Amino acid sequence: MKATTEKGYRGKIQRACRSVGTYKDEFEPLIRRLAEMYARRDQLQQLYQEHGADPMVKQKGTGNIIKNPILDEQDRLSRLILEMEKELGLTPAALRRVNTAAMEAKKEADDPLTAAILSFRQGA
Repeated sequence: MKATTEKGYRGKIQRACRSVGTYKDEFEPLIRRLAEMYARRDQLQQLYQEHGADPMVKQKGTGNIIKNPILDEQDRLSRLILEMEKELGLTPAALRRVNTAAMEAKKEADDPLTAAILSFRQGA
């Protein structure tokens, strides 16, 4: 299986954002950073496989058995990736929040009476 490049990931992220309606040009720096993280996570997986895919390794110097540091870094990247995906509305919960907010804003703009009532409630 051919590894995806940063450019390939960037395109996939852009398409995903467009398909759910959350893409904005202002998000490009975040999209580039997310693509870098996906590519880095792939590199770590390849490195892990090349070094025997052992989840536990001996710590240099002490000889203690510890969790493979490659796995720690993969876990860290996975958490950061998830946070960035949330920012872009690419998780179900984040998308629901984004769509709900967009629908409420549209509803307010479409109905002047509702907008006036909401405005009055916020001022009270």
